[in-house]
Amino acid sequence: GIQQNLGNTYRNGIEGERADNIEQAIAHYENALQIYTKFAFPQNWAMTQNNLGNAYSDRIKGEKSDNIEQGIAHYKNALKIFTKSAFPQDWATTQNNLGVAYKKIKGDRADNLEQAIAHYRNSLQIRTPENFPLDCLHTACNLGNLALDNNNWQLAIEGYALAIQAVEQSRSWAIDEERRQEILADSIYVYGNIVQACLNLGQIEKGLEYTERSRAQRLVDMMASNELYQGGEIVPEVKQLLQDYEELQQRINLLRFGSASEVVPVLAGSPNKTMSLGMPVKQSDQSLTREALLQYQKEIQELEAKKQQVWQQLRRYDPVLAGQVQVEHLDWEQMQQLIEESTTALLSFYTTREHTHIFILFKDRSPQVFTCQGQGWKTLQIWIFNNWFKPYVEAQSEWKQKIGDFLEELAERLQLQELVGHYLTGIEELIIVPYRYLHQIPFAALPLKRGEQEGLLAAEQEKSSLAQNRGMVFASKSSKSSGTKPVTNTTYLCDRFRIRLVPSCQILHYCHQRPAIPGQEMGIVEDATEDLPFTSFECKTLAEMYQVPAKQRLQGRNATVKSYHTLAQQVHILHSSHHAQSNPMELLESHLRLGDGSLTLGQLLTPGWRMPNLSEVFASACEVNFTVTDITDDLLSLATGFLCAGARSVVSTQWSVDDLASALLAIFYYHGRRSGMSRSQALQQGQIKLRNLTGKEFADNYQTQLTEHLEQKLKEANTAKQNAKDQGDQEELDKWVTIVDKFEIQQKRLESLSKEDFPFAHPFFWAGFVSQGI
Repeated sequence: GIQQNLGNTYRNGIEGERADNIEQAIAHYENALQIYTKFAFPQNWAMTQNNLGNAYSDRIKGEKSDNIEQGIAHYKNALKIFTKSAFPQDWATTQNNLGVAYKKIKGDRADNLEQAIAHYRNSLQIRTPENFPLDCLHTACNLGNLALDNNNWQLAIEGYALAIQAVEQSRSWAIDEERRQEILADSIYVYGNIVQACLNLGQIEKGLEYTERSRAQRLVDMMASNELYQGGEIVPEVKQLLQDYEELQQRINLLRFGSASEVVPVLAGSPNKTMSLGMPVKQSDQSLTREALLQYQKEIQELEAKKQQVWQQLRRYDPVLAGQVQVEHLDWEQMQQLIEESTTALLSFYTTREHTHIFILFKDRSPQVFTCQGQGWKTLQIWIFNNWFKPYVEAQSEWKQKIGDFLEELAERLQLQELVGHYLTGIEELIIVPYRYLHQIPFAALPLKRGEQEGLLAAEQEKSSLAQNRGMVFASKSSKSSGTKPVTNTTYLCDRFRIRLVPSCQILHYCHQRPAIPGQEMGIVEDATEDLPFTSFECKTLAEMYQVPAKQRLQGRNATVKSYHTLAQQVHILHSSHHAQSNPMELLESHLRLGDGSLTLGQLLTPGWRMPNLSEVFASACEVNFTVTDITDDLLSLATGFLCAGARSVVSTQWSVDDLASALLAIFYYHGRRSGMSRSQALQQGQIKLRNLTGKEFADNYQTQLTEHLEQKLKEANTAKQNAKDQGDQEELDKWVTIVDKFEIQQKRLESLSKEDFPFAHPFFWAGFVSQGI
């Protein structure tokens, strides 16, 4: 036994020369066989024979073919004892090992491949997804890889399909959510391989199904579990955990923010509805001693750790995660049913190691696929990360200046012109399911080449004129002040199509399953930190448009987390206009900034935040749909948090948007909705109108109203500043000094906008808003 263990130790040794270690292992196994004879200790003998087979298969010294022949001989010896009936697991393991050996051996290649395939299939008789999922995954991948390497696409599909069943079975058995993610992440390459095999065989429908099956499984689980909670009472254990989670978040808010007056406002001159990336800082922290600051940080970290523990416990109670409910995967015909109009097409993106495939699904036709050759993981996805995501996080001003060039190159890499010309004739709306870093791309602003699209500009102008005649209002932010160059003659994808984005077809399916909400009762959450110059104008306009009563309009510090929760459960339309912030490093800590602290994504994803009557959300705030997608393509953003909580549709933002442009775009959008437009059409027409608004039109129609509004805001801010000064409240005084400076800068900006030809033509001002859901 000790000789056997020494053999295993040397074969797996990490120190010394690998070749020498294997020789040592073989010697120790041979020593073990002096006692472990076939007749005296048959089971030990067979195990040692199997180990010798492994050692010879890995052997570096000697002739490779001779070594593998030796290995095969030892495996066959093992099978004399390890029979299928007596020792099924050991028999299956040895069959797998024989498959690996025959894959390596030289000689008659066709015969050896047949032998390898036969042994893998033998192993899979015992190593099934239901009984031994991890072993099944190993052997099924061996079979799939062998077939893929030898262009046997049908056999590759057979192997990988079993491997995927094994992955999904393992996920359903795992209670810990992080472990579920690890299982999928470790095996995600299997999905890419089976998709490629399906496409090589011309099985587009099956390829589409596996792309959907691979993506956003964590989000799908959360959506499924929240659907279950919609119809029943929450068990007492979960209620207590929810209460613990909320209390911990309140304690964190109290430590971080103290009160609304202690939060550092946005930097003077910044037009954005966001704090800087990273957590907001208490004003008082600037004067803390080192010891006090360290203590503060320690308390925050301890509370965050406790909150994460509660989150994990909360998810363990979930019936989906506990395996009591199996989330069903959609087939391509079920996906097709999500398309309601013959003029709508669903585009599902998927990137493999070598290419990016765009699956195109229609209401009444078979799916098609368009392949962007050579645009694989490194050439497309890593390129997007390095040239879009990183610049945005590290240097937003440079990122903003290069938006146009980047989107033009991306359109070329995706061969957008060819895709539109060959596959999308007669299509008016696109439902886009992005993949990985494509989730961050403003598809509406991808440019189409002029020349071949001559009619689009005229159509765009006609649509814009129609929208204006319907009474759609407003727009703003100087392209000069941002250092961006307006491009008025470019034809974009949104000129040709209405666009919706969804994280996955499964998520869209859940939105469709929810009962329709006929009501139009609106609730408004407005400028919780009281430092946004144009948000109150936006919300006042919408309140008049929808006749929103005062109790359903949460203004300033009255927009607390609790009041937000209550309002979201009462209304059908929620307009949420204030600061928000994504946290790419800790996704569940992405948050909406409210009057008494933060509403985090983690809270939105718990059963305590059910909003069954919520038809649509318009989140006029920064980075609501900005996040980092991990290898499993889970889009954990505040926008998807609203979808999980019950909303049927969400309009949200992909970056730090401009306050004035956002206000005007929101007003355009709701005018479109009130005139009978769908959500995607209202957003499309609002974006086109904002983009085409001239400086003269701005001066004639909007400048006076906005100037009067800003003067009133400035007057209120100066009054608050004077009150703080009279009371000797330095923190409050500092806050209002900064806000007054900011409002004065916006006054100057308003004066300059009328001098611009097209103040909002650059995509930064209009393309960051996206529509998700139904």
